[in-house]
Amino acid sequence: MKKKILFNKKIFYNYKIIKTLNAGLVLKGWEIKSIRSNNVNIENSYISIYKKNIFLMNFKINILKSHYKYINYEKYRKIKLLLKKNEILYLLNKIKKDNLTIIPIHMFWKKFLCKLKIGLSKGIKKIDKRYIKKKREWQIKKLRIIKNFK
Repeated sequence: MKKKILFNKKIFYNYKIIKTLNAGLVLKGWEIKSIRSNNVNIENSYISIYKKNIFLMNFKINILKSHYKYINYEKYRKIKLLLKKNEILYLLNKIKKDNLTIIPIHMFWKKFLCKLKIGLSKGIKKIDKRYIKKKREWQIKKLRIIKNFK
């Protein structure tokens, strides 16, 4: 059973997703409590690779009011992602070869574990965005014409 926590809305507008993978997160106890109470933001976060380790960068976790006195914390901490070795090598190879990027799509609970769905993607240019918007508007106009014709 999967329950979504966060969803990055701008992803499908700015990127074309080629492949998706599920990754585990290395989190602390207070971070899990903050995630359960939806005090997190994934909008401006990105994924970087350093020495064959994958990290989630710029992921904002707000601390709960009951914990802020006792814990020394960073709002924007780099969080290590847990993937299999062959998945990491595949991502490294694709990034270098095809000039792709890795982006976080959404967070979800899988049983009691917090997971992150990441996507291997390519950026959409402004011209393509205009074309997609024009195509969508034509579909809406076409449906209106068919509806009024009947």
